[in-house]
Amino acid sequence: MRSKLAALILTAVTAGACVAATASPAAATTSAYGKSKWISATKGWQHTGVYVEPGDLVRIRATDGRWTVDHRKFPYVSANGYHRYTDRKIYQGCKILRGLPYGTLIARVNGDHYRVGTRGVFRARQAGFLQLRVNDADGCLKDNDGTVIAKIRVSN
Repeated sequence: MRSKLAALILTAVTAGACVAATASPAAATTSAYGKSKWISATKGWQHTGVYVEPGDLVRIRATDGRWTVDHRKFPYVSANGYHRYTDRKIYQGCKILRGLPYGTLIARVNGDHYRVGTRGVFRARQAGFLQLRVNDADGCLKDNDGTVIAKIRVSN
C-alpha cells in the first residue's frame, strides 16, 4: 500500500513539474515585453530569452548602435545594413540571407528566418526562442566589430 501511495505521489509531482515546465515559456514571453538586448556583430545567433508561439506578433526595433562586417575595409552601419553599392563590394559568400545586405539585423525562430533591420515586424510561424544576429555567416565574423541594441515586444 505504501509503495502504491508513493508511486501516486511521485506521479502527481512529476505531472506538476511538466505543467510548470510547459508554462515557463509563456512566462518568458510575458516578462520579455519591451525587453532590450545587446546584439554583437562578432557572435553568431544570440539568444534573446524571448519565447514565441505560432501566430505571435514579434516587433523588434534597433534603437542604438552601429556595426561593421569588416572593420578594416568597410564603414560602420545601422541595423539596416549596407547600401547596395557598398554591399556589392563585399565578398558575397558569407551571407545567411542572400537577398539582404550584409550588416542587416536578422531574426530566427527555430528554422524560420526573418528580416529585422532597424525596425521589423513578423508573425512567428513556429514556437521557439527568438534569436538575433548580423547577416554574416559564422566563418566570417572574425573581422566584424560593433553592437546594436534591439528592443523586443511580443503580442498575440
